[in-house]
Amino acid sequence: MQAAVDLAIVGAGPGGLYAAVQALERGLSVQMFDKKTVVGIPVKCGEYFPVRKEMEYLLPSAGEYMHVFDVPQEAVNNFCKTIRVISPKGREFEFDFEAYVLDRTRLEQGIAKRVVELGGTIELGKSVDLFNHNGDLLVGKNRTDAVRAKVVIAADGFPSKVAMSAGIPTEEYMTPNNVAINYEYLMSELEIDQTVTEMYFGMEFAPGGYGWVIPKGHRTANVGIGIRTPYSGRNDGRSYLEFFLRQCSLTKAKLDAGKPGPMIADVLPVDGPVSRTYSNHAMVVGDAAGMVMPTNGGGISTAMITGEIAGQTAVDHVQKGVPLSDYEKRWKEVMGREMYVSTKLRRYADPFMRNDLIFHLIMRVLGTKGIKDVITCKVPRGLGVLIS
Repeated sequence: MQAAVDLAIVGAGPGGLYAAVQALERGLSVQMFDKKTVVGIPVKCGEYFPVRKEMEYLLPSAGEYMHVFDVPQEAVNNFCKTIRVISPKGREFEFDFEAYVLDRTRLEQGIAKRVVELGGTIELGKSVDLFNHNGDLLVGKNRTDAVRAKVVIAADGFPSKVAMSAGIPTEEYMTPNNVAINYEYLMSELEIDQTVTEMYFGMEFAPGGYGWVIPKGHRTANVGIGIRTPYSGRNDGRSYLEFFLRQCSLTKAKLDAGKPGPMIADVLPVDGPVSRTYSNHAMVVGDAAGMVMPTNGGGISTAMITGEIAGQTAVDHVQKGVPLSDYEKRWKEVMGREMYVSTKLRRYADPFMRNDLIFHLIMRVLGTKGIKDVITCKVPRGLGVLIS
């Protein structure tokens, strides 16, 4: 007979871990699974994390969840004061925006420790799927080696195998235009301003996306690019990244002398949330649900918040019979407007990203204030009629 738990969570990233803490603190039994052998390793992320006051501006309806931005200082590598956006023709737009650059491994391992202290179980090095057996949900490598669960949370990243198995519609999302492929180095020996995060736009190095330099302190930075294949002339992300480092006129002077570590690559959803984020007995959070802000690529904070909401909804479902459809209602109240605006703005920008000169001119028209609005999921002045 299979072991039974109230809640099974697949994926021990920020979304899954925050869901587990919420559920455990409210009395549910929780078992987590992750295909990684060590929590938080490898990191496939820029690790950029806005401070609380910036998120209060970006997500004004997320008040009760703002505590997630009070991260422990031992999980912070660096503090950035501004964002500098560089157009394809080299025009710079810089504005105040404070953010931490995290040691994401340390952050996730700290939360995992809390999960275990609360009585949760984390099973590592195990890739699992979801099965339905006589009305029971089973989570495991197969039906016989599985755990019965009353509720399942899919936090297994993008694309989510567990969400698909749970009947949560994800197939229509899987188009090349909706997915960015990211390539990144952790670079050392860089002579850069460690207080400024930079975003670079240009078809030569980041077709359909952008390049970034996110300082981590002590002459290091996460340096990477995101591309979308319908915009690229070749399917070779490493060559785009090497061009960004060594040949691009916008970055060569500051990046060419840097020493790259191992390259990481990942895929990121960039078309807003999937069309439905729940089924009768399952919910999907974080990247697995498309909870990434399309105009800035931020996903850590949205994973944390949707994880918390899913964990609380799981408790209400098990203890009070609340339907899991409440999860979608709750997260939309917190960030639905911002997700909608960010997705619309990215779609409107798409036709112009193929031409560097036109995109440069649009950025000049928007100006610093308009560009900040786009990055922080606000509607720039004069574009309200397009978004409504």
